Parts: sequence; C-alpha cells; structure tokens
Amino acid sequence: MKAHSIIIGSILAGALAFTAFGQDAPSAMSADEVEDLGEISAGGGGGGQEGDGKSAPEPAPIKTKFRFNVTTRAQFTSNAELSGNHGSGDFMGLPTLEAGYNVALGKSFTFDLSGRIESAIYADHSDRSFVGYSANATLDYRPFVGLPRVYVSAEPYRYDSFDIGNSITQAIGMSAGTDWGHAFNTGRSLIYGGYNFARYIADPSIDDRTSHRIVVGLAHQLRSNLVGQIFYAWQYNDFIEVSRHDSRNLAGVNLIYTFADNWLGTFSTSFVDSDSSEARASYQSVNASLGVTLQF
Repeated sequence: MKAHSIIIGSILAGALAFTAFGQDAPSAMSADEVEDLGEISAGGGGGGQEGDGKSAPEPAPIKTKFRFNVTTRAQFTSNAELSGNHGSGDFMGLPTLEAGYNVALGKSFTFDLSGRIESAIYADHSDRSFVGYSANATLDYRPFVGLPRVYVSAEPYRYDSFDIGNSITQAIGMSAGTDWGHAFNTGRSLIYGGYNFARYIADPSIDDRTSHRIVVGLAHQLRSNLVGQIFYAWQYNDFIEVSRHDSRNLAGVNLIYTFADNWLGTFSTSFVDSDSSEARASYQSVNASLGVTLQF
C-alpha cells in the first residue's frame, strides 16, 4: 500500500469526525455521551480509505465505489457516567456496521452517501448501553489538487437505549465546512486541519443547537503497514432552547496497523475535557481502545 493511501486511511480512523452532541443535564445517556464514549463517529470507520465523505483532507482519487465495513472495538473509559472527573471507570464493546457509496461528479465534485448501525455495550453501567442509527450525505468541492476542500452535508441520526428501549435522542444535522492537508517528508507525513459549522434540529428540542468545530493533526507512516496519528479537536456548542453553552477539548493518539488488504487493527487513546454552563454536564475522561475492521 502506498504511503499516501495509508496516511489517508489513518485520518479516517481518527478524530476528524469528532462531533459533540448534548442535551441539558439528562438522567439517561445523551447523544453527547454517545459521541464521547468511544468517539463512535471518529473511529467507526476503522481506518478505511473511504469514510463519511467529510473526514479526509486529501481523498484518494476514485470514480465510483461501494464500501462495507464491519468493526468491533473493546474500550475502557475512566468516566462512564460523564460527570466530574474519572470516577466511574468501565469497559465496553463497540460493534459497528457501515455501508457507503462514493462517486466523483466531474473533476471537482464528489458525492458520498453512507449508513451506519453502531452500539455500545457496557460491562457495569448496563443502563447506559445503546444502539444508534445514522445516515450521512455529503457533497464536496475541491477546485484543484492541493487546495482546501469545502463541503456541505446532512445527517439524520437516532440513538435508543438497550435498557428501556426508548429513544435517547434523534436529530437531523446540517453542516458546512472546509479542510486541507499537506503531505511532506516524501509523502510519509501529513499535516491537516479543518473547520465545521453545524445546526442540529433535535427531538427532544432541548438538544437543538449550533456547533463550531476545529481539528488539527499530524499523521506519519511509521512502517510500510503502520501509521501513527496525533490530533486535537475543539468544539463549541450553543443550545437554542435552553441557556447552555459547552466548550470541549479533545486530544488523542491513533495507531493503525494493516494486517492485509481488507483487515485493519487500531489502537486509540484520547483525553476529553468538557466544560459546560450546566455544571452536571462538565466532565473529564480518558479513553483507550483496541479495534479490528474488515473492509469489503
């Protein structure tokens, strides 16, 4: 596998899709917690060369392609309840199924459509186990190779509780953003960054919000089949129905190992520091996970 393709795969396995959901001090798990516990959107792709259409700063050139990924991860979090600091450690399983289609529309436009089923199964906090369903449609535009990419996307999602079977939250998110990457060191290294603005219309409406996200990172090919990545993401959420503002910092490290053409292994660790005007929604957590992905 070429260095450039491997690095792009690492980006898709990282935190560029870090999207912080949230609602006002819920008693059950919120979508905020769904995203933080495992960074499901971030790592669900497991390092594939194609992702959700808005994750890679320099997508591999393709005309049309279907994809199907099966991922399973085991993760430890220091704060399963996402309240305060590291007081409720737990282990969980994070299986994910994803199918998608990517097509080039002329020389500068690309359209990506994907669907995902994901879940988290907790060892001790079983009342927080959930299953989630989402879809994503993204249209991006890159006038020339090497210039920043711009995109617009729409993403409906729903998360249900395993414990009681009721909906935790559901919403439609509409977003626009830009990202850019620059390869150097004879193509073995890549620096990247991106900005995203999103508006979520949610049920319950207490979760209606706007979101600003900035991501920067560095990926490097350590060996022919091993890529390392470090990243930092900051997100600010402004809730519409309630007087609440969240500011979240996330830093992490990913290692992506290619066993074979269709098999990838990942090790990820991250630190989350979330500060909210709603005191019970402020917390810190440390996460570490091991995962395997089969790509078709």
